[in-house]
Amino acid sequence: MAARGCGMTGSATEYQEQFTRILDLLEKHVTTGISVTAVARELGITRISAAKYLELLAANGDVCMERFGQKKLYRRSHRLPLREIFDHSPNALAILDAEFRICMVNASFIATLGIRPGHSLIGVPLFDLDLRIFSDIGVRRNIERIHRSETYLDEIQLIDERTDQIYLINFAPIVSQTENPEILITLREITALKKIEIALKNSERKIATLFGTVPNGIIIFAADGAILNANPASLRILGLHTFEQLSAASIFTLACSPGKLESLIHAGKVTEIELACDFDRMKQEQIPSAKSGVAYFNVIFTPIRPDNGGPPDEFAILFKDITSDRRERKDLTFRESRYRSLFENACSGVIVYGVIRGGEGFVFNDINRAAEKILGLKKEELIGRNVWDVFPALAEPGLLEAVQEAFSRERPVFLQPLQYRKGDDVWIWHYVFKLPSGELASLMIDVSTEVRDGNHPISGTGIRR
Repeated sequence: MAARGCGMTGSATEYQEQFTRILDLLEKHVTTGISVTAVARELGITRISAAKYLELLAANGDVCMERFGQKKLYRRSHRLPLREIFDHSPNALAILDAEFRICMVNASFIATLGIRPGHSLIGVPLFDLDLRIFSDIGVRRNIERIHRSETYLDEIQLIDERTDQIYLINFAPIVSQTENPEILITLREITALKKIEIALKNSERKIATLFGTVPNGIIIFAADGAILNANPASLRILGLHTFEQLSAASIFTLACSPGKLESLIHAGKVTEIELACDFDRMKQEQIPSAKSGVAYFNVIFTPIRPDNGGPPDEFAILFKDITSDRRERKDLTFRESRYRSLFENACSGVIVYGVIRGGEGFVFNDINRAAEKILGLKKEELIGRNVWDVFPALAEPGLLEAVQEAFSRERPVFLQPLQYRKGDDVWIWHYVFKLPSGELASLMIDVSTEVRDGNHPISGTGIRR
C-alpha cells in the first residue's frame, strides 16, 4: 500500500451548544444581519467570546460578514445543498458517523463496490457489510485512527487481489460545530491510470537506455546556447571526459559556424545539416578536448516543444562524426577529377562499354574527345546505344568472340585494325581489357596511314582482317 501521512486536531464538541445558539440567532436576523455586540448581549456572553465564535463560524463557511463603515454585520450563510449534489460525483463517496455507521453514500459507491441496487445502507455499520475494499485491515485501522483523533493516512492505494483492480482511497474528518464529527471516504478505481503510469515509466526507461547507449552524440541545449544535457557518446566524439567539461561551454562554441545553429533555433524546424568543429579553437575557449584539428559532423537538429504547445525553449542535436567519410569523398573526388582529366586529354581514343548479359552485346558508357574525333560522332550521340546499332560493320562473329574472350577471361586482347564503316579508308587499332567495375575498356589508335603503307601493327589474340 502507498500512502501519505496526515494529522488530526481535536474536535470542539464542548462548544457545539453555543454555536447552535449563535446560528439560530443569525437565522432570526437573516434579512438585517446582526453585530458582534448584539450577539454578545442576546446570548449573555462577552463581546470577545462572541467575536471568536463568529470568526470560527465564518472560517467554516456557516456565517458571512458584511461591513457598513466601521460596523460589521453577520448573517447565516446559504450553503450548497450537499445531499442534492452528492450523487453527481464520479467518485465513490461515503460518510460515516462517530460509530462508523453509514450516514450517506452516493450511486458511484454502490456501483463501484457491486452492492445490489435498492439495498439500504443508511445506519448500517460499514464493517458489517463485508465489502472487499474495507475488509483490508490497513484501511480499517486507518478509519479507527481518524475516529480517535490520531495521526492517520489521508490516502491509501490498495489492490483488490480478486480482481487485480487498483483503488485510491482518500480519508478526511468532517468536523462540524453543530453536529458530531463524521468521516468522509472517497474511493476511486485507478487501474487504467496506473497502467498508463507504468507504460510511461517503461517508455522513459527505454528512452534513457537509448540516450545512454546510442553511438551517435546527443546534446540538449537552451535557446541561449547553454548545454543542458548530453549523452556519453557526445563526450567521446568531442574528446571530453565529463559532462562538466562540456556544460561549461556554449553550443555555439562547438560549431565553427555558430550562425548556422542560431538560424536553426530561430526557424524552429527539424533540419539535417553538416557542421564543422575546430578542436584547437575549443581548447582556446578552455574546453579541454583530447582531439585536435577540424572534425565534420552530420547533424540532425530538432526543437523540443513544451507540453503547453508554446514556442520551443529547448533544442537538441543528434550528430555523427563523418570526418573520415568526408576525407574519403574528397579523395575520391580528386581521383575522379584526375581520372577525368587523363581520360579526356589522352591523345589516344578511349571508349568504355557496358556489357549486356555477360557479353552478348555492348553499349557505349563513356567516350573521350580523341575517340569522338576518330569516330566522327559526339559523346551524346553514342552514350547508351548498342555498338552494333551504331556501327553494323562490327557485327561479325569473329570480332564478338575475341571481345567475349577478353571479358570472360579478364585477359587483355589486341585486335587487328578495324573499319567502323564499310568503304571508309579509316583503320583503328584496339587494345581491349575488362575494368574492375565489370565494364569493358578499349584504347583506340588511328593506324590508317600504316595500313595503307602496308605496315600492319602488332598482331595477337583475336586478330581480324
